[in-house]
Amino acid sequence: MDTAIRTIVDEVPQGYIFDSHFVINELIKRFSDEYLLFASKFAGSTQPTLAAHGQIGREINKLDGTLIEKIGDAWSETIHKTPGRCTCWKKR
Repeated sequence: MDTAIRTIVDEVPQGYIFDSHFVINELIKRFSDEYLLFASKFAGSTQPTLAAHGQIGREINKLDGTLIEKIGDAWSETIHKTPGRCTCWKKR
């Protein structure tokens, strides 16, 4: 999962802002096998999608200070096509 996330973040142009929903959607589109294996670890949770996506956000945040800078929260479309809060970063 780390490699897939880094690949997606590496492709964001320097100075651009992106959020965790963007990364999650790219994972689903381009790295579906890795996404499904990762998400399956949360199958026993009461809210497995929320748990998996929260962990993906924490994985993205590990790049903070080197490749990205956390700038706050965003309100954007989830994988369910509904609005939701997520973390926002700026590519360094």
